[in-house]
Amino acid sequence: MAAAVLLLAGCTLQPDVSQAAPNGRVGTVAPKLSGPSLSGTTLRVDFHQSKTVLVFWAAWCGPCRNEQPWLNALAATYATSGVQFYGIDMLDHDRALARAFTAEFKVSYPSLYDDNGLVAAAYEVDSPPSFVLVDQRGIVVARYPGEASQAQLQTLIDRKLLISSVVANGSP
Repeated sequence: MAAAVLLLAGCTLQPDVSQAAPNGRVGTVAPKLSGPSLSGTTLRVDFHQSKTVLVFWAAWCGPCRNEQPWLNALAATYATSGVQFYGIDMLDHDRALARAFTAEFKVSYPSLYDDNGLVAAAYEVDSPPSFVLVDQRGIVVARYPGEASQAQLQTLIDRKLLISSVVANGSP
C-alpha cells in the first residue's frame, strides 16, 4: 500500500508534458516545404512570399474536424494582412479520405499530402492538430501543439506574425 501511495505521489510531481513547449524549431529556419498536394499537383511553399500558418491535420482527427470551420474563416480574414494558410495532411494513408475531408469542410487553402509523416517529422509535429507559424524571413516564430480555440490561434497569429513584423520591419 505504501509503495502505491509513493508511486501516485511521484506521478503528481512530474511536469505536465502537454503544457511543455515543443523542442527545437522556434527561432530556426523553417524546413523547405514542397511535395504532392491532395489534388496531385506539386505544392511548393515560399516562406519569403508571405507570413505563413501551417495547419497539421488528418481526416481521422476529431479535433481537426472541430477546428476546420473557423480555420476557413481565419484564413480568409488574415489573407488581407498577407498571412497565407497551408494544410499538411499527415498520416492519412488514403488520399480519398483526405479529399473527402477537404470537400466536406470546404477547406479554403491548399494542403500537402504527407502520408508518410516526413514533413511532420521535419517540423517535429507528433500528431494533429498542430500549428506552426513562419514569418516572412522563413523563421519559425511559434508552435501550438494540440487543439486550439479560434481565439487562441488568432492571438498567436496577431502576436507572432502581425505585431512582430511591424517591430522587425517597420510595417505590417
